[in-house]
Amino acid sequence: MTINITKEQSCTLTLGDQSVCVKDILRLEGEGNYSKFHMNDGSKIVSCRTLKYFEPFLLERGFIRPSKSAIVNVNAIQAIDFNIQKSIRLNNEIQIPISRRQIKPLKDLMKGMA
Repeated sequence: MTINITKEQSCTLTLGDQSVCVKDILRLEGEGNYSKFHMNDGSKIVSCRTLKYFEPFLLERGFIRPSKSAIVNVNAIQAIDFNIQKSIRLNNEIQIPISRRQIKPLKDLMKGMA
């Protein structure tokens, strides 16, 4: 997993009849063939697209995929625990688990960003 932030988070993403600013997205949660967008203001938007559909667009704009069922905005990360819980804590205190295969790539990414 690599992050190449080539575009700013000020662009918008069209979800059916709604447009959302990328910087307002906290995380995406996969639910089968649907994606649930969790926004900064606490609202949720459900899309009939999978996480795989949104992944290339969002990874270029400062998002990471810590597990098969989540995509997270790097700007919303409060802390990362690679040792005991192996999870990401967001600004709103939500814990996102990190899959075993993503631990090393995420460690390398965080070292590169520091």
